Amino acid sequence: MAEAGVASGLMPQPAAPASITSTLASAVLLAAAGGELDAVVYLNHGHVFANAMTGNVIFLGIAAVGHDWAEIFPHVAPIVAFVLGVVAARLLRAVPLRNSSLLTLGLEIVALFAVGFFPRDFPQLAYTVTIAFVSAFQVTTFRHVGRFTYNSTFVTGNLRDMAEGFFDSFFSSDPAQRHLGRAKAIKMGSICLCFLAGATLGAFVAPRFPAHAIWFAEPMLLAVMALTLHRPSAFMHEH
Repeated sequence: MAEAGVASGLMPQPAAPASITSTLASAVLLAAAGGELDAVVYLNHGHVFANAMTGNVIFLGIAAVGHDWAEIFPHVAPIVAFVLGVVAARLLRAVPLRNSSLLTLGLEIVALFAVGFFPRDFPQLAYTVTIAFVSAFQVTTFRHVGRFTYNSTFVTGNLRDMAEGFFDSFFSSDPAQRHLGRAKAIKMGSICLCFLAGATLGAFVAPRFPAHAIWFAEPMLLAVMALTLHRPSAFMHEH
């Protein structure tokens, strides 16, 4: 039977890794926290992104072409920290999903609280690397809202899915597809708007509370933790 499967081109597919499905409330809170963190780090800590690795890769390329070697490492370091965070988050999947989600949130909450105590003259790269590392945990652990995939730390894919959902909701000839498209557009649009709201909050608090602006993401993460503890069956399941 196995030989027949190989001969017909039907190779067995590896099982998808377990993932966590958020409620919409949790997803929008995580997105708002992601937007707030990126705005604060960019404005207060060297114009480097902690979450949006695309921006760091672009700045890295610009610095390389301009032979601005002093700017290369500040953009390489958060990329490396992000990759290491993804690897660490995958290793954390060895524990049950609910426990791994609570550990992820707890790590991020504690790390951000500690970073808020760093003195103003502390190396800016330390802020960025720390937040890039813990943000990788968040984006790796929380990847689904209902049946849809999403990203809580940048919005490009969410915007694409929102646009596709709007298109399907208006132009699909299949009623089920229209319903699915409408649900996708609403959820992805809500996540994008909350990311924008978080970024706006970050831009507001960064110059006013330079030492502790990062703490304004804490209530959002604590709310997600409370939702995880209060309604674990509605908050997550294994795929």
